[in-house]
Amino acid sequence: MDMELIFGLFVVGLPVFMLAFAWAMGVWVTRRHEADLAQRELAVAHILIHNSGRLQDATTGPHPPMMITSEVTLGVDHFRGFLGQWKSLFGGQVRSYQMVLDRARREVVMRMLEQANEMGYTALANLRIDFADISGSALTRRKAADISVLATGTAYFVAPKS
Repeated sequence: MDMELIFGLFVVGLPVFMLAFAWAMGVWVTRRHEADLAQRELAVAHILIHNSGRLQDATTGPHPPMMITSEVTLGVDHFRGFLGQWKSLFGGQVRSYQMVLDRARREVVMRMLEQANEMGYTALANLRIDFADISGSALTRRKAADISVLATGTAYFVAPKS
């Protein structure tokens, strides 16, 4: 083969291979995390969640109502970051980042529910979720974003239905 052809294949093929590999790894990690979340959600499905501003059907239990918190930090994989940067050039909705935000939100709520369940609480009220981009300043920003999610809520006991 001609050296120019080999060099051309290398110059074009390597970036295409790297993008395809980044995409495949991102899909694999995302699917694995979503399957894990679905399984864990079944274990805490009995816990009531609401944001009514008051503790609905509260009853006394072994401990008083308690504020619990949870934090999750997720990074956007490099392929989604690459797509997000292209999308930001043209404007509009960046769906690849929204998928990561949704996973981060589900994970932080799941951790709160698991924490409440471990302490024996049966309900979670006044759930508040805050998102923050922790990728750094515009000068030091990497190509992929890091998202931190903080959630707070009040865990308490609900009277059993009779």
